[in-house]
Amino acid sequence: MPETDAPKMEYIRFAVPAPLLQEALELAESEGWKPAELHRIFWERGFAAYAEGSNKRRVNKSLRKKDNDDD
Repeated sequence: MPETDAPKMEYIRFAVPAPLLQEALELAESEGWKPAELHRIFWERGFAAYAEGSNKRRVNKSLRKKDNDDD
């Protein structure tokens, strides 16, 4: 991730396809975002999407189990 002066931040390193990163950085520049801000937004929104999907899977699993128990 790009350097940031924000306190209490953890640095992580991961790989993404170069064309995808380039497109994201171009979009961020046109929107006025700093690279570090863009990465935090992607991480936050990506995590939110993952958590939502995980919660739905857990609810569906619970509902299927309850439906099978009723049989």
